Amino acid sequence: MASRRNLATIENLPNEVLSDIFIQLIAKQLAQMRCVCKPWNALLSDPSFVKSHLLRSIHHNDEILLFFREGLSFDFSSFTARPSHSPDLELTNFIKPPFNPQSKDGRGGIIGSVNGLICYYYKSYDDDDDDYVVHVCNPSLSAMLTLPPCLVPFNKSSEVHFRFGFDPKADDYKLVKLTSYPRESKMVPQAEVYSMRKGTWELISQRFPSHVTIISTRDEVCTDGHDGHCHWLGYTDVGWKKETIVAFDLNLETFRMIPLPDSVVDYYSFCMNVMNAVGVLSGKLCVMSKADLDCEVWVMDEYGVAESWVKHHEFSQFFFDIYPYGFTSHGEYLFHAPNDRFALYDPIAEKCKTFKIMGGQLGIIKVVGYVDSLVWVAPAKR
Repeated sequence: MASRRNLATIENLPNEVLSDIFIQLIAKQLAQMRCVCKPWNALLSDPSFVKSHLLRSIHHNDEILLFFREGLSFDFSSFTARPSHSPDLELTNFIKPPFNPQSKDGRGGIIGSVNGLICYYYKSYDDDDDDYVVHVCNPSLSAMLTLPPCLVPFNKSSEVHFRFGFDPKADDYKLVKLTSYPRESKMVPQAEVYSMRKGTWELISQRFPSHVTIISTRDEVCTDGHDGHCHWLGYTDVGWKKETIVAFDLNLETFRMIPLPDSVVDYYSFCMNVMNAVGVLSGKLCVMSKADLDCEVWVMDEYGVAESWVKHHEFSQFFFDIYPYGFTSHGEYLFHAPNDRFALYDPIAEKCKTFKIMGGQLGIIKVVGYVDSLVWVAPAKR
């Protein structure tokens, strides 16, 4: 424990020096230091310091992947944490998301993770018409926010699709909810957005693209929503063959359709077993597409420009059935392999790390990257 004299000496250091010292520490330690004195609280709560600390966490700390089980039960056995550099290691006790279920008779799921914030939902088993309860938590600070009720009601005949992302232009975290009611083999979704800065839900006036008849539920790896856009895979026919990307601009709050690469679309004409995963690779929209035993990774060099799709990687050496899961925020490809194994492939080093996790019978639907963060979860003061 530092003496009063030493503490007084530290308090007198310039903010620039204190920032250089504090930025080396983890968020949990910094949260405790906010209570030392008002100047430290002001410095550690300053948005510029919070952003600097976040950037350092992203670029200097090893990524930790959180694997969440299907049918999240809101206990510490429902997920496992693995460092991407050594995924065989178990770090689950290191991270404790503040899950707070309203009832044990329920189920939940992970929506997304951005900048250290994890967004998840809870729904009761008891009532088919009971709506979703959504939470946003920061495991680094053991902080949790329960969102107010959505504007569009849920019932058992509707389908709900969420996306969680960050709007850098407004410096705001937003949750997008699509509620669709099937009509004549088509989706008629109503979109609404929750703004963490405002603390409110708002309906989106723009109609969802009418050509999209089905939204795919494939979104196992959460790397979406960091750059101001959220994405879904959708189909423009009832036969699940003509696939496209539906994009949502979190700042303008508008939809647009982005076509897949031509060769990916052509897969559907001759392959019965086609699987696509959309994500972000080095800040660019990308898609991993598997047909039979071949797998390709495509990157969109200029966002929204269909002609800018470039083949980034091609795998044709697999002698077993792999399942493309998605991409990590550090640019690795994640696959699910037979015998309940996973594989992380580094395209730069051209190395693959395989590891076993949980059991296949338990199911895994979401993988998120954990980032140590000081980002708070409460709405901004009005």
